[in-house]
Amino acid sequence: MAGERLYRMMHERGGSDNEYCDIVYGTVDSVDPLKVQLANDMILTDDFIVMGKNIGKIVLNGRVKVYAHSDKVGSASGNRPELIEKVRYELDNSLKAGDKVSMIRADGGQQFYLFEREPKVKLKLT
Repeated sequence: MAGERLYRMMHERGGSDNEYCDIVYGTVDSVDPLKVQLANDMILTDDFIVMGKNIGKIVLNGRVKVYAHSDKVGSASGNRPELIEKVRYELDNSLKAGDKVSMIRADGGQQFYLFEREPKVKLKLT
């Protein structure tokens, strides 16, 4: 069974829990050079951080199908043909100082995979 094999591999390896992978949270101190402060006041530099593919500027290229339809703008009206248009979306998910981030601490704590920037939620009370 796969579960038994995994258990056996982990048991054979030994070590304590803090030597395995873990999720940690931090705050971006600076972007260039990248520095992230963990909750325990440890500051990580970009030498120890691997950036996830969704952090930074993301460019998505695609196509949009516009179906044939009737259209009216003011007093002018007409039929529009079906067409496919190329579109390009640019998303800026770059880090900024003060951003809260989630990371996976790799085996042994020598590398951290930064996979998520926490959303800034603004609550509006009415």
